[in-house]
Amino acid sequence: MKHRRTLLVVIVLTGLGLLGWTALRAAALPSVPTYTVARGPYRNEVLAYGVLQAQRSTPVTVPTNLQRPMRVAWLAPAGAVKQNDVVVIFDASEVEKQYEDGRSDRASAESKMRKARAEGDRSSAALGLDLTLAQEELKRAEDVAPTDAAIFSRNQILESSLDRGLLQKRVQTNDAKKLPVERLAAADFALADIERKKAALRVTQAEQSLKSLKVLAPHDGTLVYPLYWRGDGIAIGDTAWPSQTVAELPDLSTLEAKVFVLEGDGGSLAVDRKAMVEIEGQPGLVFEAKVRRVDAVAKTRDRQSPVKYFEVALALDKGQGKGLKPGQRVRATILIDDLADVIAVPRGALFEKDGRRLVYRFEDGKFRPIEVTVGRRSLGRVLIEKGIGPGDRIALADPERREGPGAAPGSTGPSAAATSR
Repeated sequence: MKHRRTLLVVIVLTGLGLLGWTALRAAALPSVPTYTVARGPYRNEVLAYGVLQAQRSTPVTVPTNLQRPMRVAWLAPAGAVKQNDVVVIFDASEVEKQYEDGRSDRASAESKMRKARAEGDRSSAALGLDLTLAQEELKRAEDVAPTDAAIFSRNQILESSLDRGLLQKRVQTNDAKKLPVERLAAADFALADIERKKAALRVTQAEQSLKSLKVLAPHDGTLVYPLYWRGDGIAIGDTAWPSQTVAELPDLSTLEAKVFVLEGDGGSLAVDRKAMVEIEGQPGLVFEAKVRRVDAVAKTRDRQSPVKYFEVALALDKGQGKGLKPGQRVRATILIDDLADVIAVPRGALFEKDGRRLVYRFEDGKFRPIEVTVGRRSLGRVLIEKGIGPGDRIALADPERREGPGAAPGSTGPSAAATSR
């Protein structure tokens, strides 16, 4: 009985000791998830998507002779073509209508010219006849004019003088009308001639357009249709403009990947950065590449989205890319940084307060703010150049922020036992 009592006391004391040790240990542990700082490699990669294209290619464009937007009626299938093979055929209905309208307008203008000439000749003839009659009447009036006061009365002499004056005015008026009438007829004829020339020009343009409705391949090669900003190429029924590139004959020995990098990830992009290009839909088909060009300005790809991207050209290494075709979609991984021995921490461990960049280091049972100097950043990690060192334990959440009324710091986060390096 005595031994049982002693054993019970020992068990109770042991239990109390364990509870006390657990309480002390819990008090010494941080209240938010932490990260243990260590030196190691830092690799920053950017993921981008795009399509294959050739560095050099021969464009197949809409002929400038068409001089108007045209609707595509037929497209040759992408693939091998020979020189002078038909690549694109445009709808002829609008051009044929232009041709017929031009011919009709030209005939109408020629009719106006004939009418203007006829009316001018008729008006000139009428004025000439009136002038001749007026001159003859004036001559007769002058020949028989009563001038002898001994024979004719004063009234007869005055009436004859007035008649001769009127006939003289008539002759002068008809003579003055002749030049304006001729000028008016000439102006009507000239206007009709201008209309005829404009109509004739439309007919000539339509004739040239009818000869240019078929676009031919300039040389042997592989025909491809480039993708537009919306992600697809030209199709039957689409409208194409003069000089617009509708197809290409690429040089397959100079393939590159045209990819788009988010503006926020493109700050450290530079020529000659290494990259890996994978053909979508063909797992395992990966090629080495280098950055050949980076656009200086980020641009939007979709008119309805404000998101901006840098366009980047990735040149495939020589000897690679056999069997690939322009237009194939790719996924590229561009290496921005590859450092061997640095300090990098999760982005969630970095805070900015009052213009200072801080981390919270756990020491002596509590978190202390430490100002740090930050280097490059990736999507998930940040390089720390100064302020902390290997072995430091830093918070992955703000220990000064409470997640609700009365909640303890870090009460909603994972336990300290779930911390990682």
